[in-house]
Formats: sequence, C-alpha cells, structure tokens
Amino acid sequence: MIRSPEPLEDDMQEHAHTGFRRAPLTRLVVCGAALLVASVAACSAAPGREYATPGDLCGAKVSAKALEPLLPPGKKISAQPTSAVGTKRCRLLVDGNVVFSGSVEKRAPGTPAGDVAASALGVEPTDAHTGDGRFVYSKTGAVGRVECGGSARADSSLWVTVRSTHPATAADTLKVVKEYADSVGKGGDCGKR
Repeated sequence: MIRSPEPLEDDMQEHAHTGFRRAPLTRLVVCGAALLVASVAACSAAPGREYATPGDLCGAKVSAKALEPLLPPGKKISAQPTSAVGTKRCRLLVDGNVVFSGSVEKRAPGTPAGDVAASALGVEPTDAHTGDGRFVYSKTGAVGRVECGGSARADSSLWVTVRSTHPATAADTLKVVKEYADSVGKGGDCGKR
C-alpha cells in the first residue's frame, strides 16, 4: 500500500493559539539549538574562586577584604616567602602561578616615593600619589613608605611594594599597600633595618 505524500495530521496540525504548524523536523532543530546554547553557556562560564583569601602577606596583616579584588579566581592559593639582603618578599600563587607580590625593602633615608616606584614593577613614578607623598599607586602596583614611629632608624627608610597580575582599580591597590605599610610599621621589621 502506497501512502500519499500528505503529512500525518498529528504532525502538521495547526496550533490555534499561535497559527504555526508543528513538524518533527522543527522540534528537532529547536531542541538541538537549545542544547547547543546550554552547552556553550556552561563551557564559557567564568571560573569561581574556590580558595579562601588570606588575611596576611607572609605574616604582615592585610585584610582578606582588601586583598580579594587583587586576586584572580582559582582553586588553590599558597604563599611563598623569600628574602635577600635588604628585601623580604611574599608571593601569592593561585593554582601554581604567581599572581601577587609584596615586598618590604630597606632604602636610603629620605628616599622619595617616585624613586621607589621607578624600580618597582606595576607602578611608575608618574602614577597617582597621595598628597603626603607617602604612596604612589596604579591599577597593577603600588609603593608605600612605612612609618616606624619610635623604633625608626636614621640610617635608612623602609618601604613596601605590591604588584598584582589581576585587574583591579587603583583605589583597591592603594587600600592594600596602605594596610601593608601600616602592618609592617607595627611589626618587627622597623627595628631590624
């Protein structure tokens, strides 16, 4: 028995509320397109931050709230402290990649912030600076003079630097370098210069 080329009534029945006809191929195309969009959206979703943001830089207190904008998403964070003559460095690694670096550096007394910025990564002497001349900062780095108070030594000055590979605002970077400088000023580094 040969069937006529007319479509089955059920597959081509007209929907009263839309005026469209329903066909098996159309349903297949719509389902396929929906699956494609869902899979592309799932693959392109930005990864989240699975680690807890630290509240210090290798022992110097800096709030997690201040550090968070300067750190990228990832699974695991670790700190890597190093030191050399006149410099203590703290690198933060996310998933094995260095994403943030902070340092405490001894300089000659009276060294201006612009001179420190000239040798620091992520900040230039011409970047934004605070009115008191204590900090120079940008979206990717900053330098700040540590105020040591009563334990200050006249033969040197102490500076902190920070650098981030994650996009942030200059205000975020300034907040971190201020907290870092204040923490170092209250710690034992001032007397060790």
